[in-house]
Amino acid sequence: MSERPNASEVQPDALAHAGEVAQWAVMLLGWLWLGEQGMRLGWSVASGVLAVVLWWAARLMCRGSAWALQAGAVRMGVCGLLTACGVWLPSMLAAGDMAHGGLLLVALLWGAWSGLVETRSRVSTFQMGLLAWHPVLAGCLVGLAWRLSGGESDMPWGVSLLLALAAAMLHARDRCTVQPMSACLGPRVGWAVLLTPSAMGLMMGSLWLGNVWCAGLGWRTETMVVWHLALMAGAPTLVAWTWRWKTPAGQQSPAWHEKRAHLGFCVSLVLLALGALMLLGQSAVHGVLAMLLPSLAWAVHCARPRDGKGALSQLPPWLARTTALLLGPGLLLWVGSFGPTYGPAAMQMAMALLGGLAALQALFLWWRRPALQPAWFSP
Repeated sequence: MSERPNASEVQPDALAHAGEVAQWAVMLLGWLWLGEQGMRLGWSVASGVLAVVLWWAARLMCRGSAWALQAGAVRMGVCGLLTACGVWLPSMLAAGDMAHGGLLLVALLWGAWSGLVETRSRVSTFQMGLLAWHPVLAGCLVGLAWRLSGGESDMPWGVSLLLALAAAMLHARDRCTVQPMSACLGPRVGWAVLLTPSAMGLMMGSLWLGNVWCAGLGWRTETMVVWHLALMAGAPTLVAWTWRWKTPAGQQSPAWHEKRAHLGFCVSLVLLALGALMLLGQSAVHGVLAMLLPSLAWAVHCARPRDGKGALSQLPPWLARTTALLLGPGLLLWVGSFGPTYGPAAMQMAMALLGGLAALQALFLWWRRPALQPAWFSP
């Protein structure tokens, strides 16, 4: 889901819209299905979240890489087809560690495919029309695929079918796109823009852990899945819609766009810091806010205008990628490893780290107004 300064000049067609829905479905289904399978197989290593960690890390490593930029439609289609078939591997290798090995192999392949898809996306969801409906439709399709697969069943008919359809749509979109592929700006960002995607990824990656706040609310599995999909797919759509208020006459200057982008970035950081504070409480209200505030922070981060031409603090690509790995998959691996020992405190400490960094960055931005560079927004 790359964003470029000239993306708004592209006029997407029906195939571009279908490809965007498929792209969201691939990402949402990865968070949902891989985490569920890790819990279903009962793997004690990192509390079963290792498959999600590997998938997340593979996405970050492949996204914006030379391999992804130079890939063609055929490579994208083959990776998608192999992933759609590979989801059957854990059920075919039903014997203990063999099933776990199959799941990890699928996670790596799925992550590489996801990074490839996100790199080669020419247009952002939030620049394709008046309403960013693509994540909402994708969330509904993912929920339906999950239910068709029987929820906790090891027969992933719905998951495999949805991935196959997504692979076909993405292959067709890439094949029919005539716009040349340009260098990817995603990895070259400041470390602060990695905080909210990492927080959202922690929330989605820990969905199936039995010691996090959503499990403490006493919700059924179906309810937790619906709420997580709604927050990840619905919140960006609603927030993006609120950004589209009528602009006052004479306020279309670059300075006005920069001011609004700066405001969105600050709001995102403040929401993330407040979400970390909510983890200190033990009531149901604190638990709901601990999910809602980071989700809103990520939604604002996704939908905020990105019209600036500069950057607050660009990191070298290798350092930006390493920071993303540590703040994202690294923290999730830590939570999964120490969750059995520390319980909910492991997740609280991880979110407190991200919230503290967000608070420091928000204070810094209070004194300095940057122009923001386009960046990856998906966790």
